[in-house]
Amino acid sequence: MKIKVMAILVICSILLVGCWDKVELNDRAYVISLALDDIGDLLEVTYTIPNLPVITAQSGGEATKFIKVTKAETLTQANRAFGKKSNLRINFDHTKVIIFGADFLNDPHNLRKVLDHFDRNPEYSKALLLLGTKETGKKLLESVPNGEETTGIYLSQVFINNSLETISAKTIELGDFISQMYSTEGNGVMPNVIFRDNEVIVDGLAILRDYQLRGWMEDKYMTPYSWILGKGKETVALVDMEGVLVPYEISDLTSKMDFELKDGLLKIKISISSEGDVSEYILEDKDKLFSTSYIAEIENEVANSMEEDIYELMNIIQEEYGIDIINAYNNLKTSNRKVWKTTKSDWQNFFNAAAIEVECKVNIRRVGLSK
Repeated sequence: MKIKVMAILVICSILLVGCWDKVELNDRAYVISLALDDIGDLLEVTYTIPNLPVITAQSGGEATKFIKVTKAETLTQANRAFGKKSNLRINFDHTKVIIFGADFLNDPHNLRKVLDHFDRNPEYSKALLLLGTKETGKKLLESVPNGEETTGIYLSQVFINNSLETISAKTIELGDFISQMYSTEGNGVMPNVIFRDNEVIVDGLAILRDYQLRGWMEDKYMTPYSWILGKGKETVALVDMEGVLVPYEISDLTSKMDFELKDGLLKIKISISSEGDVSEYILEDKDKLFSTSYIAEIENEVANSMEEDIYELMNIIQEEYGIDIINAYNNLKTSNRKVWKTTKSDWQNFFNAAAIEVECKVNIRRVGLSK
């Protein structure tokens, strides 16, 4: 009998203790997106929070989100200050996006502190999307793209639902970015987003060097950048064939880097192999596409065009940015340990002075079904 009573008391105590800190769903402020901006000596943090009672039809009203702003010296203080402005407990379990404003990215001290905060705090998912903007993160979160109410959800859906199309903008997650910055002593990239014509647009890359904004890569270079990384599926290369713009839609692509060190000069050979389709031509001349020799001409022109685009981009990377953002260091480390050991202590200088050779091979697999 005593054993049964003791068992009942133990079970009751476990059940009672398990709920002492329970917080109801409607008592939490679920932050969907977070923006960080510098304003003088302070950090300005903007939070987007869904209005759950309205979304779940438990109460009337039109606003489906709240925008909250706090200012503090650190992100930890800003999050604590949030509680003074709200009767809800802040929660980051469902956060989708973090946006860094341009001024914030120009402050290496703050970026280091914030990345350390994210790395230490288990509340933030390491799969969060990281984005930069040439304006302020606050302005971006206050925008209403295409009638959507919550910018953070809209942005995450842009990357998730169109992953192959947007891969040229190099989707980057929080955990990967932190690892990248640590391993390269503060060098990295993240997609740049802007709000224009009532739309949120992915527009190139923010380039970081030594934990500080180095520059912005134009959107036109995103496609050759993705080719170098070997992530160019579903991108398009355009060539002019006798006054006709012919689109080559890439369905498969591989990239390889080879390295050689001769007389103190590093040589990097970038080899791109791709397969794809010609999806558009001129109706009256469509029979040309069934000529083997003409297809070979198109393949040659496409390869030349791709090589020119990559050479132009590499020139900008080496001379303007001065950092390795094409993952050459890791490729060298795994493919040629002898050269890697010689260059690793002064890698950035070796990379910036390296001779670049590009070779593209193009294989047109399909030109349509009609003849």
